[in-house]
Amino acid sequence: MRVAVLDHTAELSGAELALTRLLAALDPAVVDPVVVLFSSGPLEERLRRDGHRVVVVPLDPGVRDVGRAVGAVGALRAGSATTGFLGRLVRTLRDLDVDVLHSTSLKADLLAAPAALALRLPLVWHVHDRIADDYLPARTARLFRTLARRVPHAVVANSAATAATLPGARRLTVAHPGLSPEQVAVAPRRHQPDGPPVVGMVGRLSPTKGQLVLVRAARRVVDARPGTRFRLLGAAAFGAEDYEREVRAEIDRLDLTDAVELAGFVADPRPELDRLTVCVHASTVPEPFGQVVTEAMAWGVPVVATRGGGVDEIVRTHPADAETGLLVPPSDEEALAAAVLDVIDRPEAALERAARAHAEVRERFGADRTAEVVTAVWLEAAGRRPPADVVVPGRPRVAIAHDYLTQRGGAERVVLALHRAFPDAAIHTTLYDPDGTYPEFRDARIVVSPINRIGPLRREHRAALPLLPYAVSRLPVDADVVVASSSGWAHGVPATGRKLVYCHAPARWLYQADAYLGDEAGSSAKARALGLLSGWLRRWDRRAAASADRYLANSTVVRERIGTAYGIDAEVLAPPYGIDPSDPQEPVTALEDWADDGYLLVVSRLLPYKNVDVAVEAVRGLPERLVVVGSGPLEARLRATAPDNVRIVTGLTDAELRWTYAHARTLLAASLEDFGLTPLEAAAFGVPTLALHAGGYLDTIDEGVNGSFFEEPTVSAVRAAVVAARDRAWDAEAIRAHADQFSEARFHERIRAAVAEVAAPSAPEPSFVEP
Repeated sequence: MRVAVLDHTAELSGAELALTRLLAALDPAVVDPVVVLFSSGPLEERLRRDGHRVVVVPLDPGVRDVGRAVGAVGALRAGSATTGFLGRLVRTLRDLDVDVLHSTSLKADLLAAPAALALRLPLVWHVHDRIADDYLPARTARLFRTLARRVPHAVVANSAATAATLPGARRLTVAHPGLSPEQVAVAPRRHQPDGPPVVGMVGRLSPTKGQLVLVRAARRVVDARPGTRFRLLGAAAFGAEDYEREVRAEIDRLDLTDAVELAGFVADPRPELDRLTVCVHASTVPEPFGQVVTEAMAWGVPVVATRGGGVDEIVRTHPADAETGLLVPPSDEEALAAAVLDVIDRPEAALERAARAHAEVRERFGADRTAEVVTAVWLEAAGRRPPADVVVPGRPRVAIAHDYLTQRGGAERVVLALHRAFPDAAIHTTLYDPDGTYPEFRDARIVVSPINRIGPLRREHRAALPLLPYAVSRLPVDADVVVASSSGWAHGVPATGRKLVYCHAPARWLYQADAYLGDEAGSSAKARALGLLSGWLRRWDRRAAASADRYLANSTVVRERIGTAYGIDAEVLAPPYGIDPSDPQEPVTALEDWADDGYLLVVSRLLPYKNVDVAVEAVRGLPERLVVVGSGPLEARLRATAPDNVRIVTGLTDAELRWTYAHARTLLAASLEDFGLTPLEAAAFGVPTLALHAGGYLDTIDEGVNGSFFEEPTVSAVRAAVVAARDRAWDAEAIRAHADQFSEARFHERIRAAVAEVAAPSAPEPSFVEP
């Protein structure tokens, strides 16, 4: 497979150094890479020296060299020579006869798009920048987020933090920048270097890298421990010469010329790392990844770093006896100085952290692992299966199973997220109603059971309950791993390979029958029928659960229910929220007159255990307005009894739902939920939640940050919570930050890792606890 790797710059910055290690780790029996640069420079020289093919297609410097402050959009608009360049690029790529284009910088991403279109080639974007307003111009960030959902065949992000800034990006994969074997010390450091402490920082001189913060922290450290020396390794680049002068001026102002040295660019930092007592990462904005952190840890040097971005994926701080480094808030010179002094004053503890870090980085961040993941993306883009002798972590043959696709709910959104994680996977389900569920399923390959031919069952899946064990048993799945998204049925699919169950809840109709039936509990015909079937269904259900190789629970409370029902100790993996606030919105006509003042919002299926009737009655007589979004068996009754300050809307498109969330003041969540997805969807829009203090909401509500609790699902409790929250002020940015912890990118990373572990021949059997 021939891959053209495109980069707009030939300078040696972090992304380019990661590229050199990636290319060196590729298997030449599988991939034949050629690097296409848009200028000549040190990267070209290094690649040629390493034996790689390099072609230079010069780009006008007015486009190529514009800084991030202007943004890629402004650069392209400013470059009148772009059209001529694209013509030369297309001709060059055609002559190279490549199978896949792989762009490694934001400017290269934009310029490669029309070339890929002209040549009808798959394009993979390798994103090394957080696509966020604190890192890029807002307009550029919005454009890239939009294009990432439409233009490339696939997107590779250098961290989960970067991936989280690209919601909905196509075939999104995380591949951390890897280290070459020579960057990893043979053994962890046994003692600190002799002589006075030396504090080092490696990275180009830039305002976002935080050299000024470290210089100001240095004054505190030197005052406390005279003789401490600081070495700042790196040169100004990309127009940061003014910042270098500012750093030098600050060193003079603080009288630190004898303690702080600007050592300039160092091609090989390892001899410098040998001298350091501690390596500092002081970035003032979240880093996309933080390669210097992994480099220092791999060399056995204790690390102090600022929280945020990809660094949080590298440095472990919990539990305390497993720390691999110290993290401090960005731009906090006092906290930074205190952490540096902690390393200096407690060398044994610092070396213990460094030893754990050395072992972890060696295991997680090798360039060979990065090459395997990226190669798998290229093979998929080129329409090829990986050769049998190519090990591809997280890329076994995967299928997805789900109970039924007949409605629009949180579980169905999770299935869509699973399909975006494994876009080639077929989805196996008992019933499929394309008009009743999300339209995105039309783009997937759906495999249905024999009972799907019965039209009334597609429209009312609850009527199929006695037939579903039969239907599931007629859904054999041929795959290395089947991911069963189950609320009671899909975990029973017959599988030729291994089975990973993602459990939304053990079957409610078996283990929480009264809550499931609501008013029909007791002596109703449905309750009597369920009572007659429950013994047989429980036996079937427990056999189905025992057939799994691994169980995941979507929340802490579901983990407890799985333990009670099946005796399985499941791992908790929270699902992602599946709605992107940056996507287009479409007004809901029936609600436009309420939009300016806002409203309380309930988003729920209209089932008894959802307690929507409680929320409706709670606002009766109050000045607040309530919007209910959803449909279900209780819809007619709720419409008939709802007061004038309640409106019920159904059948909203995703664009209309986004508009509805965006104009809400507060979400009401009174149901007993297994997870509680809607508070996260609301939080993505900066909207707080008033929630029942139970169930999955215990995992998704951080009280005082994105919501508050009421203690019972009663009219009086909900009404009191609504009244108490009238004048409360909420921090919308803190609410959105809370939602980011549940991003789809993070979910994808963990579910792919779980699939890779289950697919391995050494995958452990599920552990059990006493029910």
